[in-house]
Amino acid sequence: MTLNKTVKNILQSPISFLLFLLLIITSFLFFFNDFHSEDASILQVHYIDVGQGDSILIQTPQNQNILIDGGEKSQGSFLKGYLEKHGVKHLHMVIGTHPHADHIGGLGFILENFSTDLIILPPVAHTTKTFEDLLGTIEEENIPLRPIPSSEPYLFEENMTLEFLSPHRDFQDQLNNWSVVLKLTYVDHRFLFTGDIESPGEAALIQDYPPEILSADVLKVPHHGSRTSSSLLFLEAVSPRISVISSGKENPYGHPHKETVERLLNFSPLLYRTDVQGTVLLKSDGHELWSPTPPISRSSSGH
Repeated sequence: MTLNKTVKNILQSPISFLLFLLLIITSFLFFFNDFHSEDASILQVHYIDVGQGDSILIQTPQNQNILIDGGEKSQGSFLKGYLEKHGVKHLHMVIGTHPHADHIGGLGFILENFSTDLIILPPVAHTTKTFEDLLGTIEEENIPLRPIPSSEPYLFEENMTLEFLSPHRDFQDQLNNWSVVLKLTYVDHRFLFTGDIESPGEAALIQDYPPEILSADVLKVPHHGSRTSSSLLFLEAVSPRISVISSGKENPYGHPHKETVERLLNFSPLLYRTDVQGTVLLKSDGHELWSPTPPISRSSSGH
């Protein structure tokens, strides 16, 4: 019997037709639920290429959005488009790691264009217009400004905890070392976000926490890969499997510095760089960790 005759016979029999229809609906629901379940279990971390600066979007399995930094002010419009392209309509948490323009410059524009539950800034002021403008936007948009939470891990959503490891010390006028350091744990995988901390900030973390707290599968490399950061002791404590450097192509500071790249490759064979590869996306289902972009090799590390 041909396929056309089989379908014709099914359609001519009411009972067969109902069973056929039920099979189609059941198959569709099974496929939809299976696809939705798989999609819903994925954590996505976007290390966005904003040139010489930092901006990281975290999209959680339960559709919450965390934005860490926003690059320079000139990146605001680009960043808005990137967030919209990836389905962001609301920000559940915004973190400005420290008051330098290459981290908070674009946040004002973002806060004006996305509803936001809260923003977290370190307890240190800066006299620049960029910082004053950000505070003005926070006030105008009536966004709750929260202090740094304690370092105790707290459940952000199912299977996911956040720990604010720093700053919990007074770094005086060392603005980079006031950077918010956040650790995100999703089931088996740990991500460490470090802002622009330098050697003193790294030393404070080593003194304040045992290696099991600092260790992470993925390290957002501090201070764009500068030689002032990523000390040997810090890398030994974190022991990352994957490192991501956020820096601008042919930037005037020479970031990332050659010695830092070499140290990272000795600890972390999987290295990503926004100045070489553009935006880097990492995904995790809590057990596996992957990226649609291959890491750069030692020979193509740019140094």
